[in-house]
Amino acid sequence: MKRLAGLDGLRGILALGVALSHAYSHFTGWRTGYDIFHNPDYAVDIFFILSGIVLYHSYKSKVGQGGMSALEFFVIRLFRLYPLHIIAVVLVPLALFVSTGSFFPAWLGPVTPWNLIGDLTLTNSIGIGFIPKTNVPSWSISVELFAGTAVLLLSFIHRGLPWITAAAGIGLSLFYHIDIKGASYAAFPFLSDGVIRCILCVSLGICAYQISMRYSEWITRHDRVVSTGIFITFMLTLIILFGMNITLPAYLFITPIVALAIAAMPHIESDCRTFLESDKLVFLGHISFSLYLLHTPVVYAMLWLKGESFDANIIYATLAVAIAAGIAVLSLKYIELPCYDYGKRIARQRLFTISKKGKISKGLIKNAKKNII
Repeated sequence: MKRLAGLDGLRGILALGVALSHAYSHFTGWRTGYDIFHNPDYAVDIFFILSGIVLYHSYKSKVGQGGMSALEFFVIRLFRLYPLHIIAVVLVPLALFVSTGSFFPAWLGPVTPWNLIGDLTLTNSIGIGFIPKTNVPSWSISVELFAGTAVLLLSFIHRGLPWITAAAGIGLSLFYHIDIKGASYAAFPFLSDGVIRCILCVSLGICAYQISMRYSEWITRHDRVVSTGIFITFMLTLIILFGMNITLPAYLFITPIVALAIAAMPHIESDCRTFLESDKLVFLGHISFSLYLLHTPVVYAMLWLKGESFDANIIYATLAVAIAAGIAVLSLKYIELPCYDYGKRIARQRLFTISKKGKISKGLIKNAKKNII
């Protein structure tokens, strides 16, 4: 399979749900019943699972023996994630100044130079004391760039290693009794709750992908049973997202099942897959990264409209997300894809430089260039 059907639509729904949850919470108050996802943090865990599945699927034959080095893979990931992040970091205080007259209003909490260093370097949630203070959703991008990339690079070395990192993620979760809604708190340096969740979920995504590929024929033959299982799992996931508070043991039991359901979905024709493959949801998936990162500055810029009327506030919050979605369309075209392509060109140029030094054959260079996406 060149493309994993259904996953774009799932990512789009989750990104929209997170954006609406944050917008409604800022305009109507937190835990008022208007915030769509009461547990948007679990949506982020599903993002990690999706990253594990999609990136392993795309790069498993390209990194290492395929000609792409670990450094080149990291460069491509860096140019995929960092440019839009830094734009959002700059926009957030400007948006707050427009709406409140202060770059960092008091309700953000105390802002220190360390917070800003963490935000600017995208190290704000890896567990060394840099708490995100500008674009808070960027905590997941921080741990995905470092912890998620590390898990993927290990998986490219040997297909058994993600099983070890998944077991390590479970062990660390239990040992430190992580907050499954936590991000930046760390009981040990470089092992924040967010890092551990990312290690676990990216690993689970890769392991689930391996299982789905190995047993793809069985999944296809038993499509009705698998389709029913996927539907039940997705309904349970919605219950969690909409407000079921789960314990850490329940989280560790449910999340691998969610990963298996997502990985199995592209292999069969099902109502869930048909729904997620609709043109609008696939397009929403394409702009999901921009929507996820840019909805915060848009919401902040419109907070001056917030008033006493709940109905009006809901309209303003919905409008903010709609504007963010429109900006995300432009961001995809003029920021995301150009930066991503630039990162791939840098990787190609580095390969050419290495070939001149005679460290790698021209045939391997040609093959690597062909494989870089």
